[in-house]
Amino acid sequence: MVNMLSEDFAKLMKVLFRNYYRSANLEVSNIELREFGFQFFDKEGMVRHVSFKNAQELKQYLVNNVPAHVYYSTALYRDPSNQDMDQKGWLGADLVFDIDGDHLETESCRATELMTLECLGDALEEVEKLIDVLTDDFGFTERDLRVYFSGHRGFHVHIEGDEVKRLSDNERREIIDYLLMREFNTEHLIRRLRTRDVVLIDPKIRGVGGRVAEALHDIDAELLEELQSKRDKVPRNVMGRLSSLNGEISRKLAVHVDEVVTMDIHRLIRMHNSLHGKTGLRVAELGLGDLERGVEYVIDLATPFKKGSLTIRLLRRLPVRRVMGVDVAGDEGSIVKVPINIGIYLVMTGWGEFLD
Repeated sequence: MVNMLSEDFAKLMKVLFRNYYRSANLEVSNIELREFGFQFFDKEGMVRHVSFKNAQELKQYLVNNVPAHVYYSTALYRDPSNQDMDQKGWLGADLVFDIDGDHLETESCRATELMTLECLGDALEEVEKLIDVLTDDFGFTERDLRVYFSGHRGFHVHIEGDEVKRLSDNERREIIDYLLMREFNTEHLIRRLRTRDVVLIDPKIRGVGGRVAEALHDIDAELLEELQSKRDKVPRNVMGRLSSLNGEISRKLAVHVDEVVTMDIHRLIRMHNSLHGKTGLRVAELGLGDLERGVEYVIDLATPFKKGSLTIRLLRRLPVRRVMGVDVAGDEGSIVKVPINIGIYLVMTGWGEFLD
């Protein structure tokens, strides 16, 4: 990052970030048991194995040092500042899911590395699918889930309850396998009960059976009707047709999370209410009502700097016309005046050069 930013722009960012942190809510659950890590505007690498007794200590650190990125551990430790991971004393870890547009194979997310509303919308769809599985299949309530905009092209979902704290990395892998529908077989949803078959593929059923029915309706509505109209036994040819669609149904229903993040019981992840040093946006907590209002609302909610504008020179021709919902026109070398949040983003990501 140090090679990318001019001295004047780095100073501007530090002033903006410092002023933000002076009044930010930095409460973190079990803060004294978590490790923190930081990256800075004016030096390379990460400073980690830092711990704080309370939110006030953390706030003072952020105001004094003004990091570009703030991370904390999903794990809880007896001695979080110990630099020897084996000596930290692992006590458990939150269950965390990361949905990142950089990893989604959708047309909108593949089209450009820039943050667009279209790609963020695709990521939001995955969040909604994840919430459905966690509540309908795993039995979590909406109150158990904490949803955050990541500050860039995705979202994080945290579960901090005691029931997940001691899950091993292998147990978390099983959850990932379920979300990704690995080795899923629709025949498992047809159960033999004495002398008749019970078909658990029905849009009225909550959970995987209902989701499979919805997918099957889109893929082969006639086959779904045949399954629902069966008498005592599902015919062999119908079972064969259903089995042939396993792959297509799995791809349609899979929730595309970053499996490494979920399985890593020592993971550092962006701290909520911190600022993302690549975008200047806030890692904002979102209620389910916020998700329903769409990605433009999410971006607005996460934008801490709205007053003023920046003059920048485009270093490359932008591959899209709209950046975070704002029109930005110009070729390589063009000098443009843009809202401050758009200017911060384009300079921080190397698409623009700060002029004024």
